[in-house]
Amino acid sequence: MSGLVINIFLSVLLFGGISIILFIVLKKLMSPNKIGQLRTLIKGSNYKLAIKVAKDIIAKDSNNLEAHYYLGECYYNEGKYELALMEYKASDKVGAHNLHHINEFDLRLRLGELYIKFDNIEEALKEYLLLQKNYPDDSVLNFKIGELFEKKSMRDQAITHYQKSLSNNPNYVPALINNGVLLYEVKKYGDAAKNLEQSIKLEPSNYKAHFYLGLLKKAENNQKGAIKHFDISVRDKDYKVRSLMEKGTILMSMNKFDEAVIELERAAKNIEDPKSALTLNTRYLLAACYEQMRNITEAISQWEKIYSVKPDFKNVGEKLANYQDLRMDDKMKDFMTATNDEFLDICKKIVLNMGANITDMNILSNEGIEFFTLEGSEKFRNVKKKPKMFYIFRKSSPIEESTLRKVHETMRSKEIIKAVVITSSDFTKQALAFVQERPIELVDKNGLQNILKDINF
Repeated sequence: MSGLVINIFLSVLLFGGISIILFIVLKKLMSPNKIGQLRTLIKGSNYKLAIKVAKDIIAKDSNNLEAHYYLGECYYNEGKYELALMEYKASDKVGAHNLHHINEFDLRLRLGELYIKFDNIEEALKEYLLLQKNYPDDSVLNFKIGELFEKKSMRDQAITHYQKSLSNNPNYVPALINNGVLLYEVKKYGDAAKNLEQSIKLEPSNYKAHFYLGLLKKAENNQKGAIKHFDISVRDKDYKVRSLMEKGTILMSMNKFDEAVIELERAAKNIEDPKSALTLNTRYLLAACYEQMRNITEAISQWEKIYSVKPDFKNVGEKLANYQDLRMDDKMKDFMTATNDEFLDICKKIVLNMGANITDMNILSNEGIEFFTLEGSEKFRNVKKKPKMFYIFRKSSPIEESTLRKVHETMRSKEIIKAVVITSSDFTKQALAFVQERPIELVDKNGLQNILKDINF
């Protein structure tokens, strides 16, 4: 009886052992088939079913790296990037990729891309640098590393990797452009131009390259060359507004204010965010153009729009304060908005009203007129008339000490002992201090308003 029990026990043990071995063998045989099925489903873009198969495999074997990798592929292709990142990380086991038929290059590129998407630049850089050890001459990889160093504001390292990219593929346009932009920023204009011009030869409609070549030409004072490139980059929505604004600033520097206004108005109409720095700067430039054109009403309109968004933007508050009188004083408004010929006529009347006779005059570059006069009325012909100078400025910014120094130097060179400086604005503290012991009379905007009351124009 005992022998029979022993035989039964041995039979059960043998059968159980055979069953376990058979289960392991079947699992090994079936798992590759499941992975193969998974690859086929992904190849056919049947991601929903592929996800189900991958999850079934992982439920039975949580350490199946291939299943995790392919599940990550499914999630990635469905735009579920957080889930994709989790699965890609689960499939990443150093040294095990080849054993599990996972392409390490593709995996690390994916990981890097997703880390960037979630603003984890450090982790993305680690992935790419790991790859670079095995693929040091890969142009795309070196370019991606350069981009990440650029995001970290590590300009030198970025340039180094862009140049590594170009050393293996001199015609790789993304590296040519990015390297050209960084070289422009460090003012290596010659090298920057070579990169950007080469990228345009390869891709004539590359608007980024044209935009930065425009900036480069502008920095070199090649205004025509700059405008030529901005006229091309303006066709791209990403560079349209900046191209219009840059072209506007160039036209302003050429004193072509009418043309500058057209470009800057176009820029202002195309900006989507009315509170952005780009909008505020564009409106500020527009106001400057209108001010130069003596269209003070439009200038004020632009300053008011800026002030409503950012009251402390540059000197907008000061500008509005200086021109506040225009709303209350018609004569001051006429003085400020008069054409150049009308302004000259008003200034002559001011000088005559102050008891002087004009002998000569000069138009100054800084919104003013210089008059050489003789004091005294024509009624007293026998009285020797003394020479006197008048300076009348039409501007919103305060008169600085440097302007009064020039006045004083002119007085000394011409042997004139008296001068009057009249402005539609004010004088700086330094300017006021400079004239304390000098024979220069200062008339600010309040004094000018009183003078204008007595003049017909």
